[in-house]
Amino acid sequence: MQHRPGRSFQGTPSKLSEEVHMNCRQLKQKVLAQLPLLFACSEENEYLKITTPYLYPDGDYVDLYLVELPTGLYLTDLGETMGYLADHGIRLEQSPKRRKAVEDVLLTHGVELFRGELRVSLETWEKAAWAVTRLSQAIVQISDLVFSLRLGTLSTFREEVEEYWIESQIPYEANYRVIGGSGETYTVDFYISLPRRPWLVETLSSQSRGYANTLVSRVIRTWHDLLRADGRYGYVSLVDDSTDVWKAEWFDQLAALSEVVVWSERERLLALFGARDLLQDHR
Repeated sequence: MQHRPGRSFQGTPSKLSEEVHMNCRQLKQKVLAQLPLLFACSEENEYLKITTPYLYPDGDYVDLYLVELPTGLYLTDLGETMGYLADHGIRLEQSPKRRKAVEDVLLTHGVELFRGELRVSLETWEKAAWAVTRLSQAIVQISDLVFSLRLGTLSTFREEVEEYWIESQIPYEANYRVIGGSGETYTVDFYISLPRRPWLVETLSSQSRGYANTLVSRVIRTWHDLLRADGRYGYVSLVDDSTDVWKAEWFDQLAALSEVVVWSERERLLALFGARDLLQDHR
């Protein structure tokens, strides 16, 4: 409803609206006064257990434990987060992509993964609140990986390929946009950035021969137009050969414009990219 000059809204103002003029100091006092009610502490065996207001995806509260070790005091989850992921079928050693996501979270919050436990060192009591916040945030973000499992129970072929880039330490960019000779912009599955030569990679995966034919035609058209515009790239057509839907003549058509690699022979990619020498240099 539009407010017209000279008229006032009807109704009783809320208590919050009456206090909207409060300053930051007053707001801070009110928030801090309520924060202790959100946390609980209890003694369990040799631990101090802190129940936080933060939640796992299933609605359970995040619990933290203060433990004393020969190396000092630590705030830890006692392995509950990794156990939660395992209960939902997520094992980091089987998924380089998820493992990297976890490593990024740990790095952001300064949290350590030690023998299956998420933990932070508590150097002084003055840093206790900060340690609780950092560890709780890391636990919530990592446990949210179960949502990625629910959204896609079966990983797509593109996700498998992306995990292969990560595992092989090949630098890549997904959904790379490039302009063809016709002026049309294409979104290519992967751009591989290597010193010797940059590469563009399109993935082809299908459960039916009809759709496979459509994919091949689209990729051929993409490569043909891009070749007209820029000759600096190498082109790879990466085919999911786990299903028997591909015709030999399609491979011949793709090979006229690109390197054709089937997924069961993906180790060929390292030699093709010259990535083996690059990895040895890094080591």
